[in-house]
Amino acid sequence: MVVLKVNQGTTNEREVEIVTARGLWETGIYKLFNADFLTDDHREFIEHVDENDPNFLGEMNVNKENADWEYRGKQLSADEQKEIADFILDYQPPDGVY
Repeated sequence: MVVLKVNQGTTNEREVEIVTARGLWETGIYKLFNADFLTDDHREFIEHVDENDPNFLGEMNVNKENADWEYRGKQLSADEQKEIADFILDYQPPDGVY
């Protein structure tokens, strides 16, 4: 799980939790959630995994070999989708982390 701040410097700035379906940062499905646990109202960390979660924003199918992606959902703008996809395509996990 990684948290990405999207729309930085705008009134629509928010944090998105990116969860890998297989636990590996490679080609595959990534589930996206509002990272509400970072707000003052939510002090308890709960990793989101369920598509029925009210924080679920959709999922992104990423193919790193072809450098393409497809978003399935209705909660993210086109700019947010691209920002998240670019982050996933470029992301290199730290050593010892998958």
